[in-house]
Amino acid sequence: MNNKDKTKDSRISELIIAILALVLGVLCVANPGGVSAIIGRIIGAVIVIVGAVMIFSRIKDNSYRLPAIILGAVIVAIGLFIISRPNDVLKLIFVVFGVVMVVDGVSGINNAVTMRGIGIEKWWVSLILAIISFAFGVFCILGAFDLLKLQMIIIGIMLIYDGITSLYSLIRVHRAEKGVVDSHIVE
Repeated sequence: MNNKDKTKDSRISELIIAILALVLGVLCVANPGGVSAIIGRIIGAVIVIVGAVMIFSRIKDNSYRLPAIILGAVIVAIGLFIISRPNDVLKLIFVVFGVVMVVDGVSGINNAVTMRGIGIEKWWVSLILAIISFAFGVFCILGAFDLLKLQMIIIGIMLIYDGITSLYSLIRVHRAEKGVVDSHIVE
């Protein structure tokens, strides 16, 4: 796979993530209590599956390594706890969203630097938007609010903002790259 294909795949992934961020953001703002419980239960279910796979893989390959089976059982128990009490673990979700926003902010900063490197005039707009995404992420991680519904609304707003700014940056980069042939700008 050449660099052009990798870049195209990366842009498609970024587009999908931006659209998912928008959809999830709207859901978080529209129904913060319901979304938070659903997200908590989904996380719990994934953890249960991971633990069950650990247990069954040790039983299936006849290794019966007791520490791995015990660890799998502990992971299943944690997952079941999360499923039964999703609101007790939502602070962790707030931190996870914060980390995602920080990573996306760093990616946006990288896109802004790319835009500057290929001569886009208003590259700084994308840079400012990426810095705001980064700041939202840090805000999430610090957990400035203790009310779960308010947190989900804030996460929803940040996801909507992140989705819109990511789409904006992707469109700008795509338009700029259309005019670049072999690293030279075509007029």
